[in-house]
Amino acid sequence: MMTKGLNIRRRILFLLLGVGVLSFIALGFVSLRSMYGIQKNAVDRGEEMGASVAAYVEDYATTKTTRQLMMLADKKAKQVETEMGAALENAQSLAENIEHILENPGLFAPRHLSSPRGKKIARGEAYFVFSPKAAGDRISPDVSREMELIANISDELEVLAAIYDGYEVSCYVASEHGYMIEADAVSTEEAYQRIFTEEFLLGYDPRERSWYNEAEEAGKPVLSNIYVGNDGHTEITCAAPYYKNNVFAGAVGIDLHLDALSRLLSDRTLGKMRNISFGLNEDGVILFSTEREGALAVSAGLSDLRQSPEPSLAREAARMVAGEMDIAPVTMDGEEYYIAFAPMPKIGWSYGMLIRKEDAMQGARGARASILAQSAGFAGSMRSFFWDNLLQIAALLLVILFLMVRASEKATAHFAGPILALTEGVRKIARGDLDTKLDIRTGDELEDLADAVNAMSGKLKTYTENIAREVADKKRIATELNLAQGIQEGMLPDISKFAADSRFDLWATMEPAKEVGGDFYDFYMMDGGRLAITVADVSGKSVPAAMFMVISKTVLKNIALSTDSGEDFGRAMERTNLQLCEDNEEMMFVTVFFGVLDLRTGEFVYVNGGHNPPLVGRARDGAADWQYIRDEMKTHMVGVLEDAGYEEKRLTLAPGDMLYFYTDGVTEAMDAEKRLYTEERLQQTLNRVGTPDAPVKYVLAAVRADIGAHTGGAEQSDDITMLGLRYLG
Repeated sequence: MMTKGLNIRRRILFLLLGVGVLSFIALGFVSLRSMYGIQKNAVDRGEEMGASVAAYVEDYATTKTTRQLMMLADKKAKQVETEMGAALENAQSLAENIEHILENPGLFAPRHLSSPRGKKIARGEAYFVFSPKAAGDRISPDVSREMELIANISDELEVLAAIYDGYEVSCYVASEHGYMIEADAVSTEEAYQRIFTEEFLLGYDPRERSWYNEAEEAGKPVLSNIYVGNDGHTEITCAAPYYKNNVFAGAVGIDLHLDALSRLLSDRTLGKMRNISFGLNEDGVILFSTEREGALAVSAGLSDLRQSPEPSLAREAARMVAGEMDIAPVTMDGEEYYIAFAPMPKIGWSYGMLIRKEDAMQGARGARASILAQSAGFAGSMRSFFWDNLLQIAALLLVILFLMVRASEKATAHFAGPILALTEGVRKIARGDLDTKLDIRTGDELEDLADAVNAMSGKLKTYTENIAREVADKKRIATELNLAQGIQEGMLPDISKFAADSRFDLWATMEPAKEVGGDFYDFYMMDGGRLAITVADVSGKSVPAAMFMVISKTVLKNIALSTDSGEDFGRAMERTNLQLCEDNEEMMFVTVFFGVLDLRTGEFVYVNGGHNPPLVGRARDGAADWQYIRDEMKTHMVGVLEDAGYEEKRLTLAPGDMLYFYTDGVTEAMDAEKRLYTEERLQQTLNRVGTPDAPVKYVLAAVRADIGAHTGGAEQSDDITMLGLRYLG
């Protein structure tokens, strides 16, 4: 701006206006830039949070679907087992009633039944079959009288045929003399014709059938091997022997068509998702299936599913035959599925259900899309909010600019040289030159203002330097804590290395209250097939506790591994205590529970160094009884008294029993009103969730969820560490 020829007042006016306008523009630019940065940061964080929540919801929905599949598979397995068990009980009941008839002939009148060779048999009607092949030349009078006597069982056969209506069932009594009394629950004329073939009427001898021989050999109710019946269907027989004068006299049989069993027991939908259901016997053979073709269809060749060319399907089939219960991903015909399976231990079968992975994740993906859409809506709202505020600020700045021009005109009359000096000094300070000092001696407010600016620049410099030091210190501390946290997490053992060991089920978790904590757990194999475990809690918090934790863990493990198999582990704990007491100027200590499980015998040897008592869950009739393992005398903490003594204790675990170890962060977890979680609630929770069939990982997760339900939103006050160990034998 040209000011030549203008008086001093005008010059000052233009200078003030110029400085004011430039300052105004700079301030507006900085303000708008800051607002834009805040808006962009809020949008970015909102999108990140939306993506994170969407991923969590997707994972939760998928987990919920697969868990529902697992529960349904277990329910169906129990249903199939109940059905087959009922059939075996019915067969045994028939056998006992026949024995009663044979032992008390005077109580029953002779009865005569029809033969399919002389008339058409009605649905569910009992009839005699005595083929020429089985009869020989003729039927003897004794056999004829026995047939008339045993015919009294026909009413029960007809009732059973009615009960099993829909299964395509045949219920019969087969005598050692070659005759049969039978009732069939056939549903169509075609099924009738398949049963009463010429070959059946003239050449059928029950004594040559596998189910008959298996019942005789077993001497008790049995499920026969799979076979193809005379009607062409794949069948299995629930057979039971009966005796006369303690001599084998024949067998009772209930034939079950496996395809009918599949239709009645399968559930082809899970919500809106189609599923595949099938049953597997102890030989890996598919007994029944909702599929009519493909890898899971019932095979005429009775092939072993464990030999499937699909590796994942063969692997899970082997686990089904082994009696396991789980859910796992498999690939079949190039498509991914989830398979859930549950055992039927009473009959030696396993029930499996599959759903396509794509179907399982469909709902989860819908939830993810919904959350992402809401996140996008939030971002749009933030952008709209930014532009609305921008217009309001622009209007306000215009008003301020107008007022500043009017004020400059009035101020120009009073300011001249001092104002220019003051302006120049302020410019330097604004550019970051905080060493600038204003030297104005006007004796009025301008001088006071200059002094204030000088004081402000000095304080601002000191404040800036302090802020820089604090930021550097905090950054260094954060870096060190992150490094310490990584080191501490790296010290914990890798659970996955033990996942394949079928002798035990192990899981552990640790949640420090700070970035690093004093709790730790450890487990490792020792010689002679022994598994060592440690759960400990170091006094104090943060880095000192973490350092003492590393020392304690290392010393105890080294001493334990150097201890001979016959040596008392109480002495090992005493050596550990002695080492930790040396040069312990900070007087830190640690509570330790150390134990060794002999995986061959189930014997658990342990030493308690002042730690919380663990719990043992004994498997009893499908449930678990959880009790604390308490010592009669109070034990010493480790690292306090050099002459402290420790005693080795023992207990024996049966297959299915589980041990639960923890630190005081579990029982002393507090809610917002400082109420503790308590040992009693922990024991109640384990009695509820720690069943013998529950995986250890799920038991620990259920306990942690109950702790979270107790504490609510209260801040975690102590490290929470848990370790579960189930002995499988």
